[in-house]
Amino acid sequence: MKHSTWAAIPILKYVFIDATLTFWETLGFKITFRQDRPYKYAVLEREGSHLHFHYSKNIEISTPGNGCLIIINDVQKVYQEFCGAFNRHLGRIPSTDLPRISRMKPAGTRFTVTDPSGNSVIFIQQGPEDEADYEFTRQKDATELGKSIAIALKLKDFKEDYLAAAKTLDNALKKHLNQEDKGIQYAEAFIIRAELARILNDPAKEKDCYKSLGDLEVSAEKISELKSKHRYDR
Repeated sequence: MKHSTWAAIPILKYVFIDATLTFWETLGFKITFRQDRPYKYAVLEREGSHLHFHYSKNIEISTPGNGCLIIINDVQKVYQEFCGAFNRHLGRIPSTDLPRISRMKPAGTRFTVTDPSGNSVIFIQQGPEDEADYEFTRQKDATELGKSIAIALKLKDFKEDYLAAAKTLDNALKKHLNQEDKGIQYAEAFIIRAELARILNDPAKEKDCYKSLGDLEVSAEKISELKSKHRYDR
């Protein structure tokens, strides 16, 4: 690999100072620098990746655009490690509020960690397979529903924009409601939408999606396979 003479290092917001540093330490990062004067600044490092944090009393958690990408060799292994850390320190794996970790499919290639200060760090599997699940939107023979599913997954997995992902699926399912062929793609759409309803704390919608799933002419084996693929455990 060619040695790079340039290095880009993200500088993230530093709202809750001690909580933010402790959080990343529980995920295996080490504090390599910290100062309180003349301004608050800290650096954490793991496996050669550095996260810099800068404090300003004018910065709030809701400030958008704070985050970065970290490319790693074994995203599944790191995801399981982080989930274990959440379980040990919080007694659960949070997918909403702060801090949180996004849900990842068993064969997924990326996940997002959001820290107590609202920074979102996306961990991505190194290599071309990262785009594999989302290339469907560019296939000429893709159905409209299939394209909507791929877009919803991008919004859900890449941006954690669960409302936009839910709206994308709602519009697609409504548009194609009267089609006779309601097979596997409909089952997948309802499973993803049910999971989004759970994330968004909308039990009525989740129940509605689950009922619609049961009305489809899709085998229980295939539905179970799709549930596993999208980590939906109802």
